[in-house]
Amino acid sequence: MAFERRLEAVVIGPGKPGQVRVALGRGERKFVADVPFNMLEPGLRMPNSEFVAVVSGRDFVRVEPAGRIWLTIQDQIRVVLNGDWDPIGVADIVDDEYDMYIAQIHALLATNSSEQIIADQLLRIECERMGLTGMPMSQLLRVAANLRNIQLPPVENPGSPVRK
Repeated sequence: MAFERRLEAVVIGPGKPGQVRVALGRGERKFVADVPFNMLEPGLRMPNSEFVAVVSGRDFVRVEPAGRIWLTIQDQIRVVLNGDWDPIGVADIVDDEYDMYIAQIHALLATNSSEQIIADQLLRIECERMGLTGMPMSQLLRVAANLRNIQLPPVENPGSPVRK
């Protein structure tokens, strides 16, 4: 099942008729996609135009209105999930393994949820989504505390990036 994520995007030139070619992501996971003109406002259709794109798998979904703020949010939450949580032990190999959970965690943080609620959500993910037995609650509470300690930037349109 594909999930939405936010990636840096740069228009690199014309694509197929009625489309522009866009480089999405950074580093080794960077890829190129053709995006229909009508999915980009006119100011973003020119070569070298930069924006933040929402993608599902490798499909362009839309431009992220909160822009670079969402890249910061993703990066900050990813650091805690990969460093403190990492229930399947692959974060040092696949740094975006838990990205599909970032929007859920952000929604909890944005509503000032307690450490217990965040820990319960992490446990549900481990047991229901990953089929694991789950980490001890004391460890999950430490992860939740570290997530709550993140100083997240405010999102101007908070309803937009969160999907349930």
